Amino acid sequence: MWAGVDARDRMAGATALVRATVLVLLLVFPPLAAEGRGRGGGGGPPAPTIGKVTPAQGPVGGGTPVTLSGNNFPPGSRVTFGGVEAKDVVVVNRKCITAVTPPHAAGRVSVTVGSGIRGLAFTYEEEHSP
Repeated sequence: MWAGVDARDRMAGATALVRATVLVLLLVFPPLAAEGRGRGGGGGPPAPTIGKVTPAQGPVGGGTPVTLSGNNFPPGSRVTFGGVEAKDVVVVNRKCITAVTPPHAAGRVSVTVGSGIRGLAFTYEEEHSP
């Protein structure tokens, strides 16, 4: 096939073939890249997202049962409130986690699921005596 063709022409032909192949792959497989499975996306499952924390506030002493609603919660997920690990975490299903808030100083804190997926905030309030 390459008889009588000099090295520069062979290289140019090979380069054109590689470029055409890459172009075809990009045109045929863009949905994979959009899902995070192409172009070095890692091919893992979608990242968890938190849509709602109920209730959104509780006492500084902790102990408030909360429900996190969202998507893609994997089994065994860790939950933290302001960097402090929650207690009694139960992944009910991929869209629901229940947990009990840990003690924390007063103020608004981030709620985190897994390795850094932050959702809505939770507000720790001072406990007032009647």
